[in-house]
Amino acid sequence: MKLIEKFVTGAANALAVAGLTVLLALAVCTLFDGLLRALANTPLDFVREIGDLVAAICGACCLPIVLLHKNNIVLRTFENLLPPAGARIFDIFADVLMTVVMAAMAWQFWLFGIKTKQANDVTWMMNVPKAPFWFAVDAILWVCVAVQAFVMIQTLTGKSVQHDPEIPQ
Repeated sequence: MKLIEKFVTGAANALAVAGLTVLLALAVCTLFDGLLRALANTPLDFVREIGDLVAAICGACCLPIVLLHKNNIVLRTFENLLPPAGARIFDIFADVLMTVVMAAMAWQFWLFGIKTKQANDVTWMMNVPKAPFWFAVDAILWVCVAVQAFVMIQTLTGKSVQHDPEIPQ
């Protein structure tokens, strides 16, 4: 289980770093686009063309680390009202529900990517196909499903899940 945990943690960290690096590159390109537009009346068309698609991939890249560390919004009302075993049941239910929701999202993005490809949907100026971007988001969402399944298994087996030390639990 330690080997799997190391692999899942490494994959989630690598995706987050890659996503944020690409997002930083997009921010720099957006800055240059604004400067070139203002100073030389020569905008960088690709920034407007694929910026939102690249940002979608970057956002998806950050989801696995959030799921792994359980840094999403959590209501802990039942921890004070129920014994630890009762509160654990709610945690298990939440993890199962989150796994199902992530799988449904990944499946829907797969279907959306197929529809986008079948429609030959492209960007309006440079005719860049949009489907590969949505398939990339979908692939990352399937990684999220695997990460969430790992978190669910940890909860089921009673292992503690890593939390961000800066966030009070």
